[in-house]
Amino acid sequence: MSAPSERRAVGVFGGEQGPRLTAALELAFPVEFLPRGSGELRGLDAVVDLGGGEVARAGARAGLPSLHLAAAESEQLAGPAQIRLTRAESLDQRLAGAVLLDPHAASAAAPAPPAGAAVLASRGATPLWWAAGPFHGAALAPAELGNAEALRDRLGAERCLALLPLVHFLREVCAEIAWKPPSPRAAFVFDDPNLHWPTYGYVDLPALSRHAREHGYHAALATVPRDARWAHPSALRAVEESLGAISLTVHGNDHDGGELGRAGTTTAAIALAAQALRRVARFEARTGQPIERVMVPPHEKCSAATVEALRRCGFEAISMTLPYPWLGRPPSAWLARPAEADALVGWRPLERTAGLPAILRHPLACRSAAELRLRAFLDQPLVLYGHHGDLAAGLDALAEAQAEVATIAQETTWASLATISRGSYETRLEGEVLAVRPLGNRLDVEVPAGVSTLRFEPPAAAGSPAPEVLVDGRPVAYGEAVAAPARSNVAVTLGPTPIEVAEVGAPPRRPLALARRLANESRDRLAPLLAR
Repeated sequence: MSAPSERRAVGVFGGEQGPRLTAALELAFPVEFLPRGSGELRGLDAVVDLGGGEVARAGARAGLPSLHLAAAESEQLAGPAQIRLTRAESLDQRLAGAVLLDPHAASAAAPAPPAGAAVLASRGATPLWWAAGPFHGAALAPAELGNAEALRDRLGAERCLALLPLVHFLREVCAEIAWKPPSPRAAFVFDDPNLHWPTYGYVDLPALSRHAREHGYHAALATVPRDARWAHPSALRAVEESLGAISLTVHGNDHDGGELGRAGTTTAAIALAAQALRRVARFEARTGQPIERVMVPPHEKCSAATVEALRRCGFEAISMTLPYPWLGRPPSAWLARPAEADALVGWRPLERTAGLPAILRHPLACRSAAELRLRAFLDQPLVLYGHHGDLAAGLDALAEAQAEVATIAQETTWASLATISRGSYETRLEGEVLAVRPLGNRLDVEVPAGVSTLRFEPPAAAGSPAPEVLVDGRPVAYGEAVAAPARSNVAVTLGPTPIEVAEVGAPPRRPLALARRLANESRDRLAPLLAR
């Protein structure tokens, strides 16, 4: 049987959090918010004071972690206010030095910090968030979530100050019982390059191979299955000599515009996905060079039917900027999401879209340092993507981005997209029992020394039933105790056996698809010559 879920009791004094916000936070953390009257501290693990601060001070004197949120967040916006996070030891170091622009905080001020308090955030010389032992104070209490808002919408580079102190506080309160997230991971992804020649536009494969080895980063090339008819020996050799620092992954099928977004039925989408996999398999058989089963949709277009088809055909994951791209980008929200999706869309270390792991990515050339810090704070991989033109000035752009990632998350592992997906699971050690909560659909679970038993919990996502879990190929029920293997890792697979793609018919031919792809490739390859 599964171990009982332990939750921290957090007393809320002097006001009331909105029910949608409260429900979202109780999904995100093992906490229960309990409305309390003044002085009712018995049975609490922590205090959130929405009043004058007296209860927070009393709670801190009693040894309880206590947070005073001085004023309600207003929906009326002033001008953008520059919020600077400090480098105090009590602040999560992934946030240290971040600069946020929050118009909700233009006139906010935290309660006066006690002597010796560490200021965690300020607007100019005005403290907005501080910590003094168990006593914490911040300027704003987060407003209620709107009907179409996810919790992640309130933790962005342009709206953050009200929610961030509360989230940081709850993390500390729950540290001893929380699930351990995946380790920091990162990757570069370049859309479009193929191996027809040792160079592709500004991507010089031999130079990239050397540079990636020297600097210790990973570059994934999202290549088009239609282009997998042949490969130049020197291009293949450059990838091989990278010693795993360069990988190939799948970029659409024909690269015919937003082709993955046009498939309106699962049948049509399966035909497209199956053809892509057959092309990839033939390339691997001819060259011996593997292509990872992670889909990168061209032009960020992908329909709901395509996501379902990718999962059924055996793709491990998908990588894109939004988990629900078929809904478009709303004008004021960080994420697009369907109304029935849970409030933690975009919050977890790895998103699950229609049962398929989604590795969210961020543009390399116009990257936001604040957004990267927030993603790292949420234990998400830092995947930076671009095109060959982003290397027009040379590979120093990658070295600079890698150095930036290193300042955000120390001990980051640079890895391929499939490796990131396979390492995406949460754990909790309960004596000799290792509880595992999958995030990806194929996992390589490391088993620490001293663990005798494994137990798997359903993926932490709403909207779909928990898929079947196979441990070393054997079906295992969620909550069932499994003897840990003698070796240090175990293979875990979620979901049913993929369909046999060799038996799926080809999608209808699009006569201009090949011409468009040849034109685009020619344009990319000629770009350096035309620039000179």
